[in-house]
Amino acid sequence: MQTKHAKFIITSVIYAVMMVALLQACAPLPEETSEAAAPGKSYSINEAFEIVAKENDVARTLYTKAIVGAGKKNGLKFHEDWEKDEMEAGPLPALFLRGIAGDIRKKGEVPLGLYLGSDFPIRKSNKFTGKQAELFAEMRKDSLPKFFYDEEAQLYTAMFPDFASAAPCVNCHNDHPETMKTDWVLGDIQGATTWTYPSDSVSFEELQGMIMAYRDGAAATLDTYIGKSKSFTEGGVPAVGEFPAKAGYSIPAPEVFLDSVNELAAEQTLKGILKI
Repeated sequence: MQTKHAKFIITSVIYAVMMVALLQACAPLPEETSEAAAPGKSYSINEAFEIVAKENDVARTLYTKAIVGAGKKNGLKFHEDWEKDEMEAGPLPALFLRGIAGDIRKKGEVPLGLYLGSDFPIRKSNKFTGKQAELFAEMRKDSLPKFFYDEEAQLYTAMFPDFASAAPCVNCHNDHPETMKTDWVLGDIQGATTWTYPSDSVSFEELQGMIMAYRDGAAATLDTYIGKSKSFTEGGVPAVGEFPAKAGYSIPAPEVFLDSVNELAAEQTLKGILKI
């Protein structure tokens, strides 16, 4: 069953179809590219992981810079304990991802796992161990994603570097009272986003489901933040609609956020779908 945000998520697929038509009108597509876009075509799970990882990079960066960064300048607050009743704040970027992961897991419609770990986490429970610790040590050297099959969990797994892409990420981790590292700088690999899936390949429809599950999780997490903000008293209730940079003390509506993610991620998503 599609949620009320599905139409904004599906836009990326519609955009892909439109781009295919445009390319076909301008020049013939190679036969293998046309086949890659056709319904029923399968993708290796690593190809699927690459696509959703790029979606995550876009959404996380947009949230960090355009909501947390710009929001703080306009009076919004963000905190690790944002869900507590007495806390008038929104989720930090890492907790925004945790909210997405929780929504995907709670709905259970897509068997996609997602979490964030590190060798220097703020929460000890997020510290990599075993095989992931070994692979993350390699990632620190080459900055490349790592793919493996987790025999114990029987899940195909992918780890993607999580870079400190904005000042709020660096400042928060350096200043946190429980931090294990205080000299983070922009561009550092602060951790890795880990994805899991039970199959070694997916169909086009399953890939679309993975993208939809991620984006719907983002919308749901933003919705939860907006709902909580309606009880704010210290700074007043934020307006809902546009990004803080445009509207000041405000939170973008989920459809506005997803539309921006769509605009920024569509080209890379299209290339992944078409295997360009």
